[in-house]
Amino acid sequence: MKKLMLTILFLSLSTLAFSGYKDVVKMKLSDGCSMQDIVELKDNFNSIMKKNGYDYNAEIWMPTFYPEETAGHFYWVGTAPDLADFGPEFTRYFNEVSKGSTPEAKLENDFNKCRTEVSRSGFQAQ
Repeated sequence: MKKLMLTILFLSLSTLAFSGYKDVVKMKLSDGCSMQDIVELKDNFNSIMKKNGYDYNAEIWMPTFYPEETAGHFYWVGTAPDLADFGPEFTRYFNEVSKGSTPEAKLENDFNKCRTEVSRSGFQAQ
């Protein structure tokens, strides 16, 4: 019984220790687009997220110091309350994109003109 209680306590504390899930996507800027275009797309994305009740918010991180071969790269850093929340929101968003005539679909079309995804990672934030 004592082991069970300690296990429950540990799991409860470890859950509280994480304050969010970070969706980090390294991207390369496409020719013909500027970082200002990307920031405007991100702002539009966040407006759509809020308006449609998604529990996800994004920031754009631009490196200050970087190797020459990574010039033109930036990071999309999205935040969800936790990994369990991120999965269904991600699925819901891309289900809307697949419908073709939604704000999400237009936004993804605009994003696809301005960036290429290089890599994607997920992180638990404390």
